[in-house]
Amino acid sequence: MTDTQIDEARVEAFAGRLLSDFAGAGTTALTVLGDRLGLYRALTGTGPVTAAKLAATTGLHPRLVTEWLTAQTVSGHLTSDGETFELPVEHALALSVIDSPAYMIGGAEIIAGYFLTIDRLEQAFRGDGGLPYADMPGCLHHGIERFFRTAYVNHLAQTWFPAVPGLVEKLQNGARVADVGCGHGVASLLIAQTWPRASVTGFDDHEPSIAVARANGIEAGADVSFLVADAAGISGHGPFDVVVFFDSLHDLGDPPAALRDAYDSLTEGGLVVAVEPWSADDFTSVIGNPIARANYNASTALCTPGSLSQPGAYALGTQGGPAKRLDLLAGAGFADPVVAADTGFNLVLAATKRTTKRTTTSE
Repeated sequence: MTDTQIDEARVEAFAGRLLSDFAGAGTTALTVLGDRLGLYRALTGTGPVTAAKLAATTGLHPRLVTEWLTAQTVSGHLTSDGETFELPVEHALALSVIDSPAYMIGGAEIIAGYFLTIDRLEQAFRGDGGLPYADMPGCLHHGIERFFRTAYVNHLAQTWFPAVPGLVEKLQNGARVADVGCGHGVASLLIAQTWPRASVTGFDDHEPSIAVARANGIEAGADVSFLVADAAGISGHGPFDVVVFFDSLHDLGDPPAALRDAYDSLTEGGLVVAVEPWSADDFTSVIGNPIARANYNASTALCTPGSLSQPGAYALGTQGGPAKRLDLLAGAGFADPVVAADTGFNLVLAATKRTTKRTTTSE
């Protein structure tokens, strides 16, 4: 390639975008720090404060607090008149107000987890592709709970479940619900608290997550059972009227087997619901979309290697669009699989067990 073939403006534009990405990654690290140190909480609702006052309030090193405040202001997280610093309420809703519809701080912890596992991820690329979820750092597990909790609290009962015909009625009438890949149990507990007549059982093969879920259940005072079990082994604990997968179907080593087992565990007319991160069938249609960028990053660093580490190694991926997921539901024998809701942030897929004999399609 000769110099005359290089578009200098394009080089400059891309280098600028790359620099912006690097700046954002650094800001994310300081965002995790501010969350862990309680700096955002201390700034919430206090109005303008000096660095010295914030350092005294939090008991932190004054010089480092000053530098953090300045860095956060330059990045646009805070505002400043040069002497005092303030966390606008609109920004606090994303950084420090738990259960706000905009609360996103858990995402920063997830990204911190990517960097902590980067050596292992490199090994996965050079090897069999697998990076077990159990080997990932605690901040990533905690970040997943916090990040996804926002959507569950603000959309599960309000938007997702009402979009699935007959689902809310089943829950109101005391449906038996299986939550497959329940993690720390946030969604399981929310279902039980919203529809008290429903009987909810959460399943996950990650024993430490089940321990956290049980503790969360005790703290919430909710009557939910949490069991350590493989996603393809819940039918032995049924029958169920509803089986749900919250942001877990793509993480499984063998989604087809899990869906077949869900089919077997359901009663006649039972419903399967899979809430998945939003994605498009054609990845070229979402180039530059920040949600797609975040989700493809998660798929590469977390979800796909996690699936490859499990029996089946299906590697569905976090992205790839609804068509693949609808095909999986149909392949497991479910009738009328549909995208019941597309929020632009999540896809809610649903299907029904309407026959007494499964009719499956080939993989």
